[in-house]
Amino acid sequence: MANISNRKTFVFSVVLSMTSILLCLLASEIFLTIRYNREYARMESAYKGRDLCTKASDHPELIYTRIPGECDTNAHGYRDFDYSYSKESGVFRIVVIGDSVAEGQGVGIRDTFGKVLEGNLNRLTKGKEEKVEVIVLAQSGYSTSQELFLLEHEALRYSPDLIIWSYVLNDPANPVYHNSNGELGRYYFKPILHTANYVSRKLFEINERIKKANCATEYNAFLHCVYWDQVTSNIERIADISKINRIPIIFLIHPIFEENRSFDNYSLAPLHIELGAIASALGMPVIDVLSAYQLHSAQELTLPLKSGFDQLHPNEEGHRIVADYLFKYILSTGHLAFPQI
Repeated sequence: MANISNRKTFVFSVVLSMTSILLCLLASEIFLTIRYNREYARMESAYKGRDLCTKASDHPELIYTRIPGECDTNAHGYRDFDYSYSKESGVFRIVVIGDSVAEGQGVGIRDTFGKVLEGNLNRLTKGKEEKVEVIVLAQSGYSTSQELFLLEHEALRYSPDLIIWSYVLNDPANPVYHNSNGELGRYYFKPILHTANYVSRKLFEINERIKKANCATEYNAFLHCVYWDQVTSNIERIADISKINRIPIIFLIHPIFEENRSFDNYSLAPLHIELGAIASALGMPVIDVLSAYQLHSAQELTLPLKSGFDQLHPNEEGHRIVADYLFKYILSTGHLAFPQI
């Protein structure tokens, strides 16, 4: 009888403990859901009246994407002209993967470095059967994790002969927990369980707080310091995709624009060297735009803003310089495999 009584007490204790835990989780979920809804209402109010040109993505990895056919986008939702997945005979295809820099924020579509490069290369094929198509698969605010999804699930569908990975120094940012996309990640990210997301975010913040003690305060340097293992892992993944599919991928590094500082005195040059060394060691050709910008000031090449200073986005001249640098490299290395050229 004593054993039966003890067993009943034990079962009762377990049931009571599990019930308490479930009630606590339920209370937490209700509280965090209410808080999330308030935060979402704040963002919704901030975006009210603005045409975001974006929507929630069907793919959780992307979180959001541009709306096809709106705000200068093509049928696939990219700020480019329409290209079919099938490739015609005699076409050499280059796919550019990136964020708002590759997309050409603040300049016309034809003035982006991808389209200027396309024009430069096609002038070489004028009057011949061959032509070059440069397809820009770029989304404003995307981080490396989202761009990798584009590489694996979208870029390869176009049967590219060459891929240009447009790397900007804020690319390691988390698309939800950081704010490199103007809160678009937070706006479109819908947690399945708010409690689980809260725990995940807190662990993320604790990890960042521990690691940042020995890191620089400048945002881009900080990102690479804290998430260096992730950065190298992602570059390795890009290189693996290049090797598996036998498609060369150019690792194109963009510098940021530092106000009142020349590119001869650029503070993040050592970071460029480290990034280039990793990509080069993995067999990827590296093009560092910093070298192309050396004879110019940041003020000459960055987008003009009504207030503040744009650290990330080149103006038309900046895009032209990048395109010319890529053009010379592609010709000098024989990546453009047309026998007549």
